[in-house]
Amino acid sequence: MAKHSPLQRTQAEHGSKEELAKKVLAFLDVPEDEDKADFEHRIGTLSNKKLLRLYDAHEAIGKLGGKDAVVEKVTKARFNGSNADYAAKISGFTEPKLLDLARQFKIK
Repeated sequence: MAKHSPLQRTQAEHGSKEELAKKVLAFLDVPEDEDKADFEHRIGTLSNKKLLRLYDAHEAIGKLGGKDAVVEKVTKARFNGSNADYAAKISGFTEPKLLDLARQFKIK
């Protein structure tokens, strides 16, 4: 079976790009230096591929126990214990970047 395009996936799984953008906006935090309306417009104009990437990363982080749990697991895997400075640093990472770190350390 052929791989679906981002548009086909968006329409099949979420109905429309607007619906997917609403789902993504629900878990993203508005940056302090940006107006909420501008942020919502910017997210609404992202490509289907980027929206799907953000949504998929959020779902994968949720399956791993949430962002805090992933930060703790990555910190333990990297330092065989805890390291508060490193944990504080990576807790500010975006979900896709944090998920990439989890994959590097084979966290499941």
